[in-house]
Amino acid sequence: MHLTSFCTSIANPLYQKLSLRFPIQTATSLFYFEKEGILAHLIHLFKYSGAKELGFFLGSWLGACLKEGLIAEDIDAIVPVPLHPLKKRKRGYNQSELIAKALSKKMKRPLLFQGLIRVKNTTALAQLGKNERELEVQHAFQTNLNITDRSLHLLLVDDVLTTGATLSACASALLINSNIKISIAVLACRL
Repeated sequence: MHLTSFCTSIANPLYQKLSLRFPIQTATSLFYFEKEGILAHLIHLFKYSGAKELGFFLGSWLGACLKEGLIAEDIDAIVPVPLHPLKKRKRGYNQSELIAKALSKKMKRPLLFQGLIRVKNTTALAQLGKNERELEVQHAFQTNLNITDRSLHLLLVDDVLTTGATLSACASALLINSNIKISIAVLACRL
């Protein structure tokens, strides 16, 4: 498992990749993602085989890195990437929500479970190419926050980032409110 050390640098490669897509404050990933290997196996167990404790363990590890690094200080709240209710019911849990819970506990920041809602039941993105992913997640999310009186810095959390399509669609929904700033945290990324 290859650690990134992105928590120690704001201008890291993940930030550079995502900042071309939407305005963000910071971005970090605990690991580099490879399709084969132990990390891919652990994430698969966590995501599809009910090994929730892996998500909490990896989320706590990510939270510890965030606390040591440059990102955690001015985060106001944490928002997980939501699953569609049908998919969540089938899986039994939202893997991003479990990671976000661990981050919330480690960073002592509130978790906004319903900060975003998924209004479109998308197909599995892992089998799609970059352009198909973009189209699939377009208009899939809506903000569920009513923030008008103060600025809020949100940490948007997901498990794996490949093309950035999902996080870009989530950011688009959140950034409808001009008082919101976004940072990104994922367990693993492919650059």
